[in-house]
Amino acid sequence: MRIERRFFEWGTFFIALGAIPLAVQLGWLDRAVVGDAWRLWPVFLIAAGLGIILARSPLHFVGRLLTAVTFGLIIGGALAGGISAIGCADGANTGTDFPGSTGNFGASASVDLTINCGTASLTTAAGAGWTFSGSGAADWRPAVRSSADSLSIANDRGGDLFHFGAARSDWHLQLPTNPNLDLSLTMNAGTARLDLGGARLTDLSLTGNAGSVRIDLSETTSVGSFSATINAGDVLVALPSTSMSGSVTVNAGHFGFCAPPGVGLRIQTGGALSGNNFGEQGLIQDGNTWTSPGLATSGVVIDLQTSANAGSVELNPGGGCQ
Repeated sequence: MRIERRFFEWGTFFIALGAIPLAVQLGWLDRAVVGDAWRLWPVFLIAAGLGIILARSPLHFVGRLLTAVTFGLIIGGALAGGISAIGCADGANTGTDFPGSTGNFGASASVDLTINCGTASLTTAAGAGWTFSGSGAADWRPAVRSSADSLSIANDRGGDLFHFGAARSDWHLQLPTNPNLDLSLTMNAGTARLDLGGARLTDLSLTGNAGSVRIDLSETTSVGSFSATINAGDVLVALPSTSMSGSVTVNAGHFGFCAPPGVGLRIQTGGALSGNNFGEQGLIQDGNTWTSPGLATSGVVIDLQTSANAGSVELNPGGGCQ
């Protein structure tokens, strides 16, 4: 068998790119140390120089291989450590308070949040009214658009994705429990906590890029469906004691979920270079499907479709989902 060297170099790059975040998620490497992998950039230049010097020698592949590995380690380390460490200001750079906003929903509403470089906390309260407050860079206040059936909040600046050097945003949103809500959250380089007790969620969708998100659905009134895309992030979800379905895609990240006792689970798995602990948690495997023992007699069933690429999916992680 003959191996095409250019494919070998690309393969080596992607192995390094995915292996570093996976090793961090499995606890084999320290996230803080790996986050400094970008400091290896001089090695990348050295490798490129070796590639040029050895270009016409039998060892020419050594420099190119070292270049691929180093570049994979740098990018993989940045992903594992969190892009927020590169693009966002540190926590000491506090922002100024912006004027709060309030409103009321009708019987149903859609809520769409996009936060770049910061923190967000979502809570609930009885009634139909919502409130929003927080702080951020003086010239980068969130745009709030609302009506009786929708709420949109974003601090997106288009191409200025992470707003280098700006104070981190800090949002606080309280949602009502009376309406049925479609809730969508996009978190780029930040952290979020959603405590959604009493909420009536027809749909909950999350996109997390280089961030950390905690979602507590354990006390929600109802959850129709849940979807999440996690890119170089860490997401933990406490599931409710009600039937629901969901789909999760993990790319170089970690997704953990906690299921209440007695809830039946049916989990479809896919992806590459991924890991899970379903067998250790007592689930039964049949091909790419894992189920709880006695699923057929479970009164509450949660269906999840998971796809992990250089990532991990964990049921009932040791540290819990709080």
